[in-house]
Amino acid sequence: MIFPVLQDLARLLDAITPEQEDLPTPCDEFDVRTLRLHLLGWLDYFRAALADPAGDVRPDPEARMNEDQSGNRFDDSAAVIDKLTATLRAALHDAVATRSVNVPRLGGSYPGSAVIDLLLVEVLGHGWDLARATGLAWQPDPAASAHALDVLQAMVKPEYRGPGLPFGLAVPVSADVPALDRLVAFTGRDPHWAPGKNVPGASR
Repeated sequence: MIFPVLQDLARLLDAITPEQEDLPTPCDEFDVRTLRLHLLGWLDYFRAALADPAGDVRPDPEARMNEDQSGNRFDDSAAVIDKLTATLRAALHDAVATRSVNVPRLGGSYPGSAVIDLLLVEVLGHGWDLARATGLAWQPDPAASAHALDVLQAMVKPEYRGPGLPFGLAVPVSADVPALDRLVAFTGRDPHWAPGKNVPGASR
């Protein structure tokens, strides 16, 4: 289910205009530009991990933000997603889902299937952030959002939540709201966030 979500992300990133780069996002520390670069950096990171599961050489996921201090726009979003998609297809062909993948920035090694799930969480969450900030459409497969929520509910511990931690405090929502809303609420975002509304967001 990751491949259609990556295609959705490619369309979303392509639709963001330079005039929207300074808009605030549900992630308090990021505007649209820096969040987009943050996300692309993590896509680079996941690609490197899936391409060389046992390796320990990984790109700095924040390098894009650090290198782009002038406000210049990166125009390689589609290329990043294309490369990740190709790497992911090759990795699945080589049964990486059943192998251990080293992801030091996420705390060590995990089964490949878990790493792919974490990639899905990253894309769904930050895709929602960028869409909400810019007013663009973001309607990924509800089954993908439901799966990502199951993944997080199984792994997120109370000590992972709070200021400076990977997740904010969960936002209470009804059990009958869409899976994507329940997913972002679980990560600490308000599903009703809108620009100008001061609502804390998750740090990643």
